Amino acid sequence: MRNVTIVLNRAEIMGDVINAAHVTGRRLFVPGQEEKAADIQTPEEGVDKYIVARAMSAGLANVRSRCARYLTAGRLMDDDRLEDVDGDYVLNLAMPDRWNYGATTQLTSLMHAHVTDYCIYSIFEKTNPEEAAQYLTRAADELERIKGVLELRIAPIRRPSDKLY
Repeated sequence: MRNVTIVLNRAEIMGDVINAAHVTGRRLFVPGQEEKAADIQTPEEGVDKYIVARAMSAGLANVRSRCARYLTAGRLMDDDRLEDVDGDYVLNLAMPDRWNYGATTQLTSLMHAHVTDYCIYSIFEKTNPEEAAQYLTRAADELERIKGVLELRIAPIRRPSDKLY
């Protein structure tokens, strides 16, 4: 077993969420929809800040759940508090020696994308349900692809022939 450390930068995730919300809000900025567009464009302010924080926590919990078999650290007790909103999220995974370590970047990217898309879904759920459904679908797909990357091996697992019968 080898330890693989995945670091998800919270500020980068938040930046991606803000960018997606801003672009969507600008696109929806048409007469009669100014307030809706303004609400979508500022997920880092006001009440939306807590929606994003809770969504980040939920998205990260989804990733941790998918990686549970390999996680080497976690909370011994949970009181449903929000994740630390400052700093980075760190996942320590104990991966088998036959795991394809060349997939670490792909794994990190999928985890980042899932948390980001889940946050955007949570923001849009009430204000822009049509696009929210698209982000939820993407987040679910990324979560499924994380599973596939975790199962990548550089060689097949061979059992000794004396153990077969």
